[in-house]
Amino acid sequence: MNRREAIQRVAMILGGSVIGANLFLEGCTRPASKTVETLFEKNNIDFLNELAEAILPRTSTPGAKDADVGSFIPVMIRDCYSPADQKAFVEGLNGVNERAGKDFGKKFAELSAEEKLQFVNTLDKEAKEFQKERSKTLKEREEELKAKEGDNTGEIEFKRKVDAIKDETPNHFFHMMKQLTLTGFFTSEVGMTQALRYVKIPGKFDGDYPYKKGDRAFAL
Repeated sequence: MNRREAIQRVAMILGGSVIGANLFLEGCTRPASKTVETLFEKNNIDFLNELAEAILPRTSTPGAKDADVGSFIPVMIRDCYSPADQKAFVEGLNGVNERAGKDFGKKFAELSAEEKLQFVNTLDKEAKEFQKERSKTLKEREEELKAKEGDNTGEIEFKRKVDAIKDETPNHFFHMMKQLTLTGFFTSEVGMTQALRYVKIPGKFDGDYPYKKGDRAFAL
């Protein structure tokens, strides 16, 4: 599976586009703030792995921690996310223990596996509602811009202004965390070779290949 296919798979699972996908595919980088650089500290990488494992735990196949997505996530945040999203992500991550304390009376690392699942499910529900409102707000702002600009702005310039609006309107922390967990996992060696079926040198396309219930998808 290549980068583009992995991103398409994640987008299909989540039912939407993947944040920073274009920059990820192009291999571009953005300057990182000192705050973002803290994500590369070992304690934060370990924490990201623990949180990611609650999203994608090990079962009969490897989990997020086995793929070390905690090391992958800071790179994506630094290289592919807007300053607004970088800030929202770091603040959200820093608030995880406080939120866990509010909901369960203890830090995230102290939660049981069942409590961690409940915790991430709650955040996921909140993130979906947040993203729905964000999309609504972006659509309204785009329509306002269109009404204001009229035919005075070319298509390329208009798109640039719309993209600027999106960049300055941050996504929900957990929405980004979930996307990065899945993207990191499906682009990892263990994700491709153990969660999926990996064929290093695939043969011809067979549209009538026999399928048995429970077969893993191929990593192309």
